[in-house]
Amino acid sequence: MPNILVIDDMPEILTANTSHFSALGYNMTAADNGAEAIARLNEKQYDCIVLDILMPDMDGYAVCQAARELTDAPIIFLSCLDQIDDKIRGLMTGGDAYMTKPYSLDELAAHVHAMIRRGGMGRTQKDAEFSIDRNNRIIQTSSKNVLLSQKEYELFILLYENPMKVFTKQELMERVWREDGMDTGAVAVYISKLRRKLDFAARHIGVIDNEYGTGYRLIPPETEGPV
Repeated sequence: MPNILVIDDMPEILTANTSHFSALGYNMTAADNGAEAIARLNEKQYDCIVLDILMPDMDGYAVCQAARELTDAPIIFLSCLDQIDDKIRGLMTGGDAYMTKPYSLDELAAHVHAMIRRGGMGRTQKDAEFSIDRNNRIIQTSSKNVLLSQKEYELFILLYENPMKVFTKQELMERVWREDGMDTGAVAVYISKLRRKLDFAARHIGVIDNEYGTGYRLIPPETEGPV
């Protein structure tokens, strides 16, 4: 099972995260400060790192920079800092994703799973049964492959890289189409197309769920069912 390193100076958060992920079958290591985290990274390799920012000895940005000298494992920042500058700094120092506290343990688990599954935000997912060709917008399994249009691909990647996050139709329109005055009904049409095209790869990707009256989200395979 994947090895996860969780770094946070708050004992209750370390306990909650390690207990939740252990119950899901992950091998967990906890560190409550930056120096201990770097020591753990020198001892072994991890499949994903969950990293707080505000810590007493060295902050998460410094830990992330040091970690990047030791590993290319995906790093998810998990912090109470919620300003856009904080998020940009986290990503620019080597992070792959950024979540803010308070948070859902199920959403964090979905992010960790997605990061491990594709080996980090900027990497192409590829294994014996499933791959995403990001340059050519092709979704492929061992039995079939599908070419997505540019907008279909952008919509899919936005949902895929933010598992369990609900996007309203307006948000999807602004993020994918980036045009004012367009009918948000186009989103529903594209979602319907994506569902049909990607149904063959559902056990690898998950399913696009319609949150009635709110928007859409991607539910990863291991979390399908009542949530």
